[in-house]
Amino acid sequence: MKNYFVKSSVALMVVSAALASCTQEEIVQNDLPTRQTLNISVNTQDFVSEDGSRATTGTDENRTTAFVKGDEMGMYVISSDGTVICNNEKFVYNGTTWEAANELYYWKNANYIAYYPYNADLTAQNITKVEEIKTKFTEPVDFYTQNTAEAYEKADLMLAEVNSPANGTIQFDLAHQFSMVEINVPVRKYVTKTGYNYTAPVSLNWDTPLTIDEKAVTPYSTGKGSFRFIVPSATDLELTLNGHLVYDEGIPVNFGSSTESQSINLASGTCKVYNVTYDKVSSDVVTRDLEVGDYYYSDGSIYPYGNQDDNDLNKPVKNGCIGVVFEVGTGNINNNGTVLALQNTTNINIGNENMLAWGGYTESILSNIVDGGNDESLQTLIDKKDGLTISKQLQSEVASVQEAISFEEQYPTPQQSSGWYLPSTGQLISLVANIGGYKFTTASLRNNNVDRPQKEAAFNKIETTLKLVGGTMSIAMGGVNRWWTTTEVNSNEAWSIEWKGQQTVLVNRQKGQNNQCRVRPVLSF
Repeated sequence: MKNYFVKSSVALMVVSAALASCTQEEIVQNDLPTRQTLNISVNTQDFVSEDGSRATTGTDENRTTAFVKGDEMGMYVISSDGTVICNNEKFVYNGTTWEAANELYYWKNANYIAYYPYNADLTAQNITKVEEIKTKFTEPVDFYTQNTAEAYEKADLMLAEVNSPANGTIQFDLAHQFSMVEINVPVRKYVTKTGYNYTAPVSLNWDTPLTIDEKAVTPYSTGKGSFRFIVPSATDLELTLNGHLVYDEGIPVNFGSSTESQSINLASGTCKVYNVTYDKVSSDVVTRDLEVGDYYYSDGSIYPYGNQDDNDLNKPVKNGCIGVVFEVGTGNINNNGTVLALQNTTNINIGNENMLAWGGYTESILSNIVDGGNDESLQTLIDKKDGLTISKQLQSEVASVQEAISFEEQYPTPQQSSGWYLPSTGQLISLVANIGGYKFTTASLRNNNVDRPQKEAAFNKIETTLKLVGGTMSIAMGGVNRWWTTTEVNSNEAWSIEWKGQQTVLVNRQKGQNNQCRVRPVLSF
């Protein structure tokens, strides 16, 4: 689901007749197919508030959404005698219709069950009833760890059941099987002159651990000031809500309920909403363009606060920060900006033995610049801004690109971003220019003795920017630090940036050399 927010009713979507058909020996005589192709449409239903209204409260007025390409749904067909005709067949949404591998026909007198999101582990569970699906969804020990968009959606089971339909045209109205608790906190809201909306970050922390029925909960931040988590529906659930917000690092804003815990009742498909108030945060949407040096967070929020008069702050929140914006108006996604990660990847050294051949996907840029690459070739390196495109092409074959993409496991990115990828030479050169304040020339790229003081100052500025939110520039390895790029020298070599303070330059990384490079991912949004 796009943005992983609460799902809304969507336009009727025809599902392609593409499920595994079953042999006649598997079912009783009365359940033989009529050879009528099965046609399916899918709707979703919103969570509703306690008063019965649609659950559109909170800071995000447009938090409902629809299925997007790549979403997966499961389906069961059960005969009247309990035989599983089709077992956890998977549909994948292609952006227009739902598709599966094989053809499916309408089965008379059968029970049809559809659920979302798809769970491959259910295939071996001998599922015949909807309650069994619900039970399996809540069994994982990490069910309440919902701090990422993926984890939140994984817990939000939606389900529909149609018993003995009259013909092969079936509509599934997927409904939330569990409940949702939402905590809304005030956030500063912004819009750029080009219409990009974003919010400033706020960190939600717990003085008393957030629990429901003594189970620890880690909620999901939507980036719009809403924190949500899914709860199996029940009565007399004990919930604790005592914590503090951080808008400016080191300055907590305390909040809490009137008692240590409270008893709540949650019916299937309903939500319980708590609104935290704080009079120092305006509800106005302020015009502020993105700037180089802004900090970017895992929920898509952006710091610093600006144009908020007396409420401007200058100590960026560290919790949730994943990078610094080093380009504005670029990025190949929505052209809002490009972000440098705060850290190298966990596996920081990609050596000779596990470096895969680059494969010649891009044009060769020519020779080692120290040995005399011409100005035209060097300008090509400066202009290369295709890290995202080339990372997609190389992701199945190049170890350093795979390292960058897998950084998502450690530092999840917002749904509206590209996800992590390996930068190109031009993107890292922009980093030096925009954050460091130094613009490489073809001469200073070629010769590490050119502009030594300016290179040192640029290195220090980048390092200071990263350290302010807990990031690092590099970790010394024999006095030399190199970061990979996607820009090739030839089919077996790629360019890297060598961080040596006053001697920072671009160098080519040869497969046969002993020098190693690190992976520092970037993302676009």
